Amino acid sequence: MVVSSVIGALGVLAWLTAARAVKTGKRWARHVATVMFVLGASAGLAELLTKDTSGATGLPPEPGRAGIIPCQAGGFAVTPLWRRRRPT
Repeated sequence: MVVSSVIGALGVLAWLTAARAVKTGKRWARHVATVMFVLGASAGLAELLTKDTSGATGLPPEPGRAGIIPCQAGGFAVTPLWRRRRPT
């Protein structure tokens, strides 16, 4: 649970930084946000699917599933960044 908490705190800091970069129009923001999404989704899936020595998953199912919820939010946040803007 400590590892999950540290990953979560780092994720919040990273997403706040990415949101600020997108808001100010930094060109690198969508690439960084996409990389953060991939890393976060990988960490969430690793927590959900990693087996311990007994053959059961390392985390109980509820915290494992809870780790996937922020990944879904990240996917919803990154998707609009890659859509082309229509000329006005």
